[in-house]
Amino acid sequence: MHQVTFEPCDVQRLQHAVDYALHASKKPLDALLPPWIPGDLKREIKSGCVVSHCATLLFPETVESALDYFEENDWPASATIPSVLVKRRLVERHWLPEDADIRVTRLRVTSGLAPEVEVFLFPRCSPGYTDDVGAQERVHGFENHVGLFMDRPDERALTRLADRLETSGRMVYEGSAHNPHENTTMLYFAPSAAVATSRRRFPRWELQCAGDLTACADRRQVRRQALYNAYAALKANHVDGGGPVQPARRPVPAAVHEG
Repeated sequence: MHQVTFEPCDVQRLQHAVDYALHASKKPLDALLPPWIPGDLKREIKSGCVVSHCATLLFPETVESALDYFEENDWPASATIPSVLVKRRLVERHWLPEDADIRVTRLRVTSGLAPEVEVFLFPRCSPGYTDDVGAQERVHGFENHVGLFMDRPDERALTRLADRLETSGRMVYEGSAHNPHENTTMLYFAPSAAVATSRRRFPRWELQCAGDLTACADRRQVRRQALYNAYAALKANHVDGGGPVQPARRPVPAAVHEG
């Protein structure tokens, strides 16, 4: 039964991601970017990137039951691989054990060219899962993001675009990761506190490149106070409903780099 595989609010949150992917397939990239990003930066992003996915974190009964659910809905799923950065963020945010089992898969939700839906799976049977963890993550949606894939990745282009996102784009860099399972490098950005009050279901943005560009990412500094303020503003929005929760012990995820 679906209500056993996913709690009702997770079914809704997954549908939000599917709807966003379908919406993104019909819109130019610049129309999907936050309204506070200036037009020239939107055009620069559009010229060098495509929307590859939108992402959400879900809590199925088991990974296997989640894959069955996706199949029943005709959403072909890629083979699951271990999560790198999202797992690290959850471990630090909730003091989870290192053997917490967090996987990631990609769903094709249409036969067209729509972006994929990236789903992080933290099964309720996993070490470290508690109802409190699930409730907090559902309410705040901290792992919800949109992925931009750079067509022609190189250090110079990545540095320039990241610099612009942090200045005129009013975003805050929050860390990077290289996922060896798919050999991609990801840089993550949260909206600054000044603009984070603008409610967006997928507020964070990821720059993703093929290959290992960790040397470039290592040179970028995390502005920790700005990041703390950004997450405090995001936390106040409560975009995804999930019921009342207790205050998080660590309201701001630690920014980390993983090789």
